[in-house]
Amino acid sequence: MTTTPLYVPQPTGDLCQSACIAMALGTTDVFGIRSDLEAIAASQGAELTGDPSVMGEYLTSRVSSYKFLLDGSLNDAKEALNSGCIVITHGWFTYPGHIILLFGDEPDMRTMSYRFMLHDPNGEYDFPSGVYDTSTSGANMRYSSYGLYATCVASLDYDHARDIYSGKRLDSSLKNAWLHIIKN
Repeated sequence: MTTTPLYVPQPTGDLCQSACIAMALGTTDVFGIRSDLEAIAASQGAELTGDPSVMGEYLTSRVSSYKFLLDGSLNDAKEALNSGCIVITHGWFTYPGHIILLFGDEPDMRTMSYRFMLHDPNGEYDFPSGVYDTSTSGANMRYSSYGLYATCVASLDYDHARDIYSGKRLDSSLKNAWLHIIKN
């Protein structure tokens, strides 16, 4: 497991990718990162600063090791974390989607599975209700493998993620998540 990264909250609803990159780089310059992402997006003709290729272009020259998986699994994320990397991933935590930073995993005796240790720049997410508590810090959260499977791997959108989570399904080897794997 890597050292716990600096926690940086997203100052507005559309800056989750910039906050996660700031955490990965150990800075708080969310607005500077956003400005750089906007410039990269414009040069690529991308619509969103959270586009994985935009984020990848920004990260590649700023970290010691970078790998991107467009079809990653929870097993891939765990392997990266256990190799001392951090992982930035996208999930359907909100209708437009949301980005979080994973920094570890651990056994979850309550579910007889595992859970991820992470920073969620939007606060604390409640999987059963599908709602954020934005008044709570998202630092050092523990999210279940079932929750991340539903939101980050198996779903097509927010509502689909809720359906998958309510069924408590989990396939840690399913490859359908995008993972930015980073080592500094």
